[in-house]
Amino acid sequence: MSASQLKTLQELSQIFSQGKANPKQIQQLSALLAEINLYDEEEQTAKSTKVSFIAAPRFG
Repeated sequence: MSASQLKTLQELSQIFSQGKANPKQIQQLSALLAEINLYDEEEQTAKSTKVSFIAAPRFG
């Protein structure tokens, strides 16, 4: 999560906790969470593709 995403999330969290969220802010939060989740999935995929495999020894 980037610094700007974290700041936006904190601002929206405060608005929601006060019960003052409007439809535009609900949509903004939904888009932000989708963006964060997508980034997290891409990061996990990148990490899993970096795994090195060592071939088993061949006997015979």
